Amino acid sequence: MNPQTFAKFLLSWAASHIRILPWIGIKDPYKIWLSEIILQQTRVDQGMPYYNKFILRYPSVHDLAQATEDDVLKSWEGLGYYSRARNLHATAKYISEALSGKFPDNYQDLLALKGIGPYTAAAISSFAYEERKAVIDGNVQRLVLRILGVLEPVESPVVKRILIDFTQKAIEKVKPSLFNQALMDYGATVCKPKNPSCENCVFKSNCVAFQEDQVSLIPVKSSKIVQVKRPFIFFHFILPDDFTIVEKRIENDIWKNLYQLPGVETSVMNINELKDLLEKAYGVKVDEMQIVQINESPIIQKLTHRIIEAIFYKVMLKKMPAKINEDQYLVKRPKISTFAFPKIITDYLKNNI
Repeated sequence: MNPQTFAKFLLSWAASHIRILPWIGIKDPYKIWLSEIILQQTRVDQGMPYYNKFILRYPSVHDLAQATEDDVLKSWEGLGYYSRARNLHATAKYISEALSGKFPDNYQDLLALKGIGPYTAAAISSFAYEERKAVIDGNVQRLVLRILGVLEPVESPVVKRILIDFTQKAIEKVKPSLFNQALMDYGATVCKPKNPSCENCVFKSNCVAFQEDQVSLIPVKSSKIVQVKRPFIFFHFILPDDFTIVEKRIENDIWKNLYQLPGVETSVMNINELKDLLEKAYGVKVDEMQIVQINESPIIQKLTHRIIEAIFYKVMLKKMPAKINEDQYLVKRPKISTFAFPKIITDYLKNNI
């Protein structure tokens, strides 16, 4: 199938099938950028409430830039992949301060911004400025490679070049914003990873994968993601006068600048080892503390490259600790919900705050 015919079929389908979403059809680069960052690694139904919340709370790039990082992370809480939120905030500050709030109006300059890769730059430049730059995400890769019947690994330079050449030729003589929206929608709603709607597909007569019964084989991925287990022990302190302790993660890690209950990344320790650890860290005598294990089996959170396993302990102290670390804070229990926590901590606190 040649690229021009592909574009014709795609836009004919899109005339009556484009999804109705808050950001579709708008030309404001700020709102387009915000929607694209939120929807990275996130389903539309999950991301839409966050988009609406961000637009209400931060209606312009200046508003987002003036927020604290803690506020932005709290607004992002539950979406995961928190580097997106940190990059979002950093880029908002740069655009607000260095560019006086004006977004770059072309693909190359957008690509230079922190947290904006080829896909997001193409989305913003085409939707806001009608630049002829095709978007290529996982949905688009799957659609095009199935139609062409490409059985080479999607990560290979040859396949990447095939995708770029095909989509760029397809977008040459059509309206870029319409084409890219249709491209994304078709991959998301028809040519799905599992159970694609092949019988209702406008490309089925021209799709090599469908004709040769290879739909389930494409796209080909050369390597499987290896998930590393990371065991944690977290301490939920119950202190006099309704205080507890939270700490900020400062390591360059998945949860950087989020808050958590004090904890250690380690496999299960026995109760005496835990008491020794707490005594050294907080200057509290063993006979002044009571420790209760909340969950016998680890609470599990699965991420793309990691499996988090968490055991929680409540630590009741008769008096305030003699010392806490510089990244830890004494917090009144009702205030704990104002901090941005990783999902595994939030889920625990829902039933144990």
